[in-house]
Amino acid sequence: MQSKTNNSDKETILKKFCDTFGTNAQIISSAGGRAELIGGHTDYNEGFVIACAIDKSFSVVARARSDKKIIMYSDWANAVFEFELSANLKSTKEAKWANYGIGVAVLLAEAGLLNCGADILITGNVPVGTGLSSSAALEVSIANALLSLGNNENNISKNKLAALCQKAENKFANSPCGIMDQMVVLNGRKDHTLLLDCRSLAVEQLPFDTKNFCIIVFNSMVRHEVGAGNYGSRKQQCQKALEIIQKKYPFAKTLRDIDTEKLADFKKDLDQTLFKRASHVVGENARVLAAADALKSNDMKKIGSLMHQSHCSARDLYEISCKEIDFLVEKAVEYGALGARLCGGGFGGAVVAIADAKTALKIKEKVFADFKKRFGIDSEIYIVSPCDGTGILRL
Repeated sequence: MQSKTNNSDKETILKKFCDTFGTNAQIISSAGGRAELIGGHTDYNEGFVIACAIDKSFSVVARARSDKKIIMYSDWANAVFEFELSANLKSTKEAKWANYGIGVAVLLAEAGLLNCGADILITGNVPVGTGLSSSAALEVSIANALLSLGNNENNISKNKLAALCQKAENKFANSPCGIMDQMVVLNGRKDHTLLLDCRSLAVEQLPFDTKNFCIIVFNSMVRHEVGAGNYGSRKQQCQKALEIIQKKYPFAKTLRDIDTEKLADFKKDLDQTLFKRASHVVGENARVLAAADALKSNDMKKIGSLMHQSHCSARDLYEISCKEIDFLVEKAVEYGALGARLCGGGFGGAVVAIADAKTALKIKEKVFADFKKRFGIDSEIYIVSPCDGTGILRL
């Protein structure tokens, strides 16, 4: 597995590691962020999602230590955090970014998959707080680095590693995320999106026509934090709706098991909020499966329509959008995107759009200008393609 880091970047980060730790690195582990094309908030309801790894990534440069100490330097936080592995190690309030590494290290040690301490340099260009899964990219890149240093990379499956990284984020970063992000990062493939069944964790690779189409990501510049509370409240509302539905349909393990027709039976039993939340999840699962069929036939116009429906549902039924996100969706489509929608957990973050490759730059420039005129700030806009999710380079 080759590193996702190009040669010029490699030399720069290797020098940075040597300057920071006074020794040479042994490996470079990289993991990309992810763009969720469709499937918002379906993952923790054991539903379906289509997403891809993107060419924005974190790189972890590392060297094994002879003791049990792990020293992490974050390039973007410009901070160092060190800890020694122990049975009662807990998260830290002083450096929240470090909790992802702490959690991964602790859980790998508990699984018998961490043989040594490590010096770690973290660098990369996944925008933080934009709904592009910077946290999963960070967890996976650190996990793969620690596994590789101990020659344990073949001793855990992708599914189990994804679950371990999810647990690290839930427990140590206090973020109630589902498993979709980690699975997409670990299974991302160049020129493909993937259909993920969040119950069975089965993955189906779906071709994406990168010669003619591309993905545009618009940063709303509104900071998105899964652990801030609103994300968790939506999760709780889905569970409350499910408990009422199960009284009539006990076979339903999650909202994934209910279709629109069955849900209509509960319009009087569920209050307005719970019915709206359940309606979004049920409808979104159907849209994901329809989008999978459209990708197989390269029907990008259909995918664009489904993405628009998904955004309207996230905005009106799940109520997780904001004025900046809605503006970006509207303008992206106005200037030629085939479809656009809120990406990730919501309450800020990013918009993802699909566009003809020939019009992508024009869309980017026009939306950037309109966003600055409307909100007085520069939006960060990225034109990306589906790529391999992870890479390891032994030095």
